[in-house]
Amino acid sequence: MLPANLLLLMVLLLPQASSGRQGGDTSEIDDGRVSPSPSSLSPSPPGSILEPSLAQTIQSLLLSRLGLQSQPDPHPGVPVPRYLLDLYRFHQQQYHLVEDPFFSFPSQHVQRANTVRSFHHTGRVAERPVAMFTRVHISFNVSSIPQDEKVVSAELRLLRSDKASLSPGAHRLSLYLSENHGDSEPVLLETRLLTTGLHSNKPNGYWEAFSLSAELLQKALAARGSLGFLLEVSPENSTTSPQDQEGHLRVCRSLGQDEHSWAQDRPLLVTYSHDGRGEDQDWGRVKKRGNGGRAAKLKRLSRARCRRHPLYVDFNDVGWHKWIIAPSGYDAFFCLGECRFPLADHMNSSSHAMVQTLVNSVNGAVPRASCVPTSLSPIALLYLDPQDRVVLKNYQDMVVEGCGCR
Repeated sequence: MLPANLLLLMVLLLPQASSGRQGGDTSEIDDGRVSPSPSSLSPSPPGSILEPSLAQTIQSLLLSRLGLQSQPDPHPGVPVPRYLLDLYRFHQQQYHLVEDPFFSFPSQHVQRANTVRSFHHTGRVAERPVAMFTRVHISFNVSSIPQDEKVVSAELRLLRSDKASLSPGAHRLSLYLSENHGDSEPVLLETRLLTTGLHSNKPNGYWEAFSLSAELLQKALAARGSLGFLLEVSPENSTTSPQDQEGHLRVCRSLGQDEHSWAQDRPLLVTYSHDGRGEDQDWGRVKKRGNGGRAAKLKRLSRARCRRHPLYVDFNDVGWHKWIIAPSGYDAFFCLGECRFPLADHMNSSSHAMVQTLVNSVNGAVPRASCVPTSLSPIALLYLDPQDRVVLKNYQDMVVEGCGCR
């Protein structure tokens, strides 16, 4: 049987099946921000044969399949973390669009996940450089992670800059888990050396990534929905003077730095999770699909042999472009055609379908086998959740790869 999410898209968007366009390119994203759009969710797409109430019901069902209770309504100009944008582009094999020349694919995190979520730290932003020798507290609100979603790993990403005039030598960064309670001591998670000048060839800075255990995130979700850390940077020896110890880690906004620029530099918590639907995905690879040609009339197509036909889903047509960052649409395809006796080998028929078709040839009361998808693949969506947080997710069974008689 045709999966519900794909069936809903086909019924809702079938009038748009003729374009055969590809919508994976993210080069149109405005400097890491979601461009404002005056459009909103239409009761039904242009040219739809559905009643507005039925179209609305179908879209609500599809949102539910995507794990959303309602359609997000993001604020204009929401910043998209460059890391998630690069991760999406890498997954789509748009390597020429990856902005960070030192981007490293986090295979150790994504191999058991189908969802990547990003969180900026909460609290007041102090507009001053960070003095080293001070303990800086940062916290993240992770309560928007659904309860039925299993966090498999996470990482804390901090931008490091060698532009500051640190004295030669190493500094030690200590990362603590902070319960944010006065009667509890911070728990040391990791300590590492920061060597001055090691990344001087990276003018835009270098991201220090700290891996966090799934147990840590699950505990935070179960307790209060927030996660706090303490950062402490101290010289490895006594030769460093206090006046040379500012600005090494970007934890607070610099004087004069605008909001958008700061949004790309501020600490970022990234969670990798699985919603329990489908198998684990290879995020490093995506199947290349050719553009479909113009679809002929369905009446003529239905008389042809069972095969795959073009079906392009344009998120503009259903008003979802406000919260789906990328792609702008995708080739879903659909299966249509007759399963007539004799069934050819290339029609990928089951043994039962062959028997049913044989009986149909002598007894018309027995229906023919149906032309249905036999192979489906996922697509990756980069979108904003209802809290304006950027999410990258692999959605199962969204693209027809093969058709057959069943």
